[in-house]
Amino acid sequence: MSGLRRLIVDTDTGADDVWAIVEALRAKAVARVEAITVVCGNLPLDLCVKNAMLAEDAADTYFPPVYRGMERPILRKTAFYAKHVHGEDGLGEMNLPRPARPAETEHAVQAIIDIVMANPREIEIVTCGPLTNLAMALLLEPRLAENVKKVWILGGTAGSFGNMTLMAEFNVYADPEAASVVLNAGMDTVWVTWDTSRGETEITPAELERMQTCGDPAAAFCARCVRTMRAYQKEHYGRDTLGVIDSMLMTAALYPEILEDVFQANCAIETAPGEYRGHFRIDRMRGTPNCTVCPRIHAERYKKHLFALLGAG
Repeated sequence: MSGLRRLIVDTDTGADDVWAIVEALRAKAVARVEAITVVCGNLPLDLCVKNAMLAEDAADTYFPPVYRGMERPILRKTAFYAKHVHGEDGLGEMNLPRPARPAETEHAVQAIIDIVMANPREIEIVTCGPLTNLAMALLLEPRLAENVKKVWILGGTAGSFGNMTLMAEFNVYADPEAASVVLNAGMDTVWVTWDTSRGETEITPAELERMQTCGDPAAAFCARCVRTMRAYQKEHYGRDTLGVIDSMLMTAALYPEILEDVFQANCAIETAPGEYRGHFRIDRMRGTPNCTVCPRIHAERYKKHLFALLGAG
């Protein structure tokens, strides 16, 4: 384990999060996942917890502890869900039984604090969903910011329309107050924006077929769990290809050489009600840079790493 990077994966486990978790657990030469912390987002929290454990089963490597976290945004009484994208079970209607092992009893927010504070400047956090768990951890333990090594965030857009509203990407829109807390905490953050999931990075039908037939159960599982996402993409955008955005974030965190056109900027999250709520505002001209933004992923390198980890290389 010497020299391995140490990760916490924070997830609202829908189908694309499953790809990310499988990748992280299979990248044993690069990183060790210390914990999976679960937040509401794509689905109700209990279903996200179940799917995180199913993802561990699919990876079939080792089993980091899974912690149940925040079940609603910081300032809202209810959460936004995306069952219409991921299916009622979040995994393309596979309707699998819940794993027999239980999740941890400690709350995910406290687990984040405990793991980071016990290992100062060693832990990187990869956030695949809304930022509620991490924001709450920062509010409870402000010293967390100076003890986190790096945070990799799927969030925001960099010049294109959002996937939740015209102005906002889902993870930020789901809890913009939490996103603002994280952005302004003074940590080293890399924001991989939703734009990266369009174009050559999209997974083609031929690539999904390759995953189904390569002989690796994890690859086949990942291909099956995006069936509802594929149908949604086809119905709403008329596309046969599929952007599996959380896998791009995880691949970028594991193999930063896939990042392209990276820049630093002074960014802010719009939290006021109205059409701009959840907008990730980027200013490259004024103000002191407070984060790193990645609007583009090198498609060939991304897919090479992705398929190698899934056993479909």
